[in-house]
Amino acid sequence: MRKLTITLAAVAAVGATAGVYAATEDVGLPANYRQAMANYTVVDRTDNGQVRVLYGPQAAIDAVRAGRPAPSGTTLIMEIYTAQRNAQNELVRGADGRLQRGALANIFVMEKRTGWGSQYPAELRNGEWEYAIFTPAMQRAENRNMQPCMTCHLQRRDADFVFSTAAMAQAR
Repeated sequence: MRKLTITLAAVAAVGATAGVYAATEDVGLPANYRQAMANYTVVDRTDNGQVRVLYGPQAAIDAVRAGRPAPSGTTLIMEIYTAQRNAQNELVRGADGRLQRGALANIFVMEKRTGWGSQYPAELRNGEWEYAIFTPAMQRAENRNMQPCMTCHLQRRDADFVFSTAAMAQAR
């Protein structure tokens, strides 16, 4: 029995490092987020041809402005649009110089809850944030590996793992 326990522990350890999936079933996408949340910034990504539209609750924006982390219960939404391209495959800009949005590709959600994230090793954990991706039809994109998202957001440990805190602090 002791040999079986050791073997199962070794298999579990290997599985944990092979690919970490966030608890996406716990992360929700509020149906009315566009009306209920502030659209606090739009980010043109010329490097990957995307336009990202970010939404967050006023309570999180107020907390960030006051120099505090987003409170438990915060949901941050990022709509990811492909940027329009012309016949020469160049990104199209509007009169304001901003990239023009094409089709909505995905909706990325970060949600923070007390105690979330504790199942991850320290070198991967993003505080109490979990992640999920939804389709344009607002359906959960199942079985998406969130490890790349978590690894990238580790760069922002100093900002509660959120890249857009500066934009939140400046939002009206």
